[in-house]
Amino acid sequence: MALVYEYLANGNLKDQLLENSTNMLNWRARLQIAVDAAQGLEYLHNGCRPPIVHRDLKSSNILLTENLQAKIADFGLSKAFANEGDSHVTTVPADFEHQET
Repeated sequence: MALVYEYLANGNLKDQLLENSTNMLNWRARLQIAVDAAQGLEYLHNGCRPPIVHRDLKSSNILLTENLQAKIADFGLSKAFANEGDSHVTTVPADFEHQET
């Protein structure tokens, strides 16, 4: 078994935001990255059946293409909600101590 990922030339957002980054992001690029990430989350929540909640969104999980288009990555803690009628969403952090490896 292997995971194959699309090559994303600009790495992740966390690395781009560091002070010693060679490619300083201007405000327009930062805004577009935020919009791209928001559109990705909106798709996961409203466009997928069943809806998916990412649960681990952070700057290191937002990958950037050559044109600085943002893509959400690392769905290891994601949760799919099979029953569309469920209105309850837990806000308790995932319990890592009791998960099997």
